Amino acid sequence: MEREALRALVDALAADDAILEETVAALRESLPGYEGVPSESLLASARRNRALSIRTLLDGRAPAPDEIDEPRALMEERMGQGVPIVSVLAGFRVSMSVILRHLLDLAPAFGVPADAALTFSTQLWALGDAFTTRAVVVYRDRSIAQAVADSARRTQWIRDAMVGVLDQAQLRSGAATFDIPLAGPVRAVRAAVAAGDTEDPAGRLQDWAASAGARALAAPRGEGAVGILVGDAGPARPAAGVTIAVGPPVALADLRDSFEGATRVLEAARRVGWDGVVDVERLSWRMAIPASPETTRMLHERHVEPVLAEGAFGGLVLEALEAYLDHGMSIPLAAAAIPVHVNTLRYRLKRYEELTGASLQQPETLIEASWALAAQRGLRRGAPERLS
Repeated sequence: MEREALRALVDALAADDAILEETVAALRESLPGYEGVPSESLLASARRNRALSIRTLLDGRAPAPDEIDEPRALMEERMGQGVPIVSVLAGFRVSMSVILRHLLDLAPAFGVPADAALTFSTQLWALGDAFTTRAVVVYRDRSIAQAVADSARRTQWIRDAMVGVLDQAQLRSGAATFDIPLAGPVRAVRAAVAAGDTEDPAGRLQDWAASAGARALAAPRGEGAVGILVGDAGPARPAAGVTIAVGPPVALADLRDSFEGATRVLEAARRVGWDGVVDVERLSWRMAIPASPETTRMLHERHVEPVLAEGAFGGLVLEALEAYLDHGMSIPLAAAAIPVHVNTLRYRLKRYEELTGASLQQPETLIEASWALAAQRGLRRGAPERLS
């Protein structure tokens, strides 16, 4: 086919504005999502598609996906208008169908043979494939960027809500976006994972909440995670090695109070070596261990250090004492728990009294020894002194 004839054909195609009106009508009639797109926007994209088609015909080949910029402009515009990607891709195919039909209608007037018309069809459909490939890449990149931006906004809102720096408008906006009740009750939660655990703490927190019949909006914080717990959590345990500290129920505007409570709970749980789900009620008097380091040090010196000075045997003595206290001062139950013979347990408890000068018949000794052993358990597990 002569170059002059091809030039005349594409000039006629460029002047055929019926293509534009037909494309707009077909998009509105056949594809969801285009109802609210302004007509001028649709006409502009139809013009771009026609110009891209003409360029392809003049080049004599379809471009590679990375050689065309039109998909990026179209995807950015349509996604901003709320048109789903499936409709965007189908819309381009509709536009190409209209262009090809008009091209084939015009071809006889310029003496275009059948084999040339078939070549034009092949080139334009190849253009459609390249356009689709490029559009999908643009959609993926934009979706990833949007997800990252959304995650950053969510994380910042959660952190700001926790420390009480949001004004009422910001608080209400975030609550509406993330479906968090303003009036409450909600709870702040903090999660910590065992050393060496590579799982995402925020994910661990959300998984636990879901398994417990509640919902947690979570974000990373330091080496752990913080979250807003919505709903009453059941008795489900988190994954092994995960500690989840639950603050008291509050209205969202008072979340800072719950966050401070959860922080104290987590610090106490880590200090005494506990994991699982913990709150003030479960920890009870153990909450005082990190709050009074002077008392903890004094009781350690009184009830633990003299025993540890005995070396490996001292460790067995403390094990016996811990079992005795954990089983309600029952010799048989404590012996079975270790396990050792009841006489062996009695001997080790007697040695504890001899080494410390304390009497297990005195309630004060039971309280002090329980405190010292709880703190010692946390030290054995590498508990931090303070949490950020």
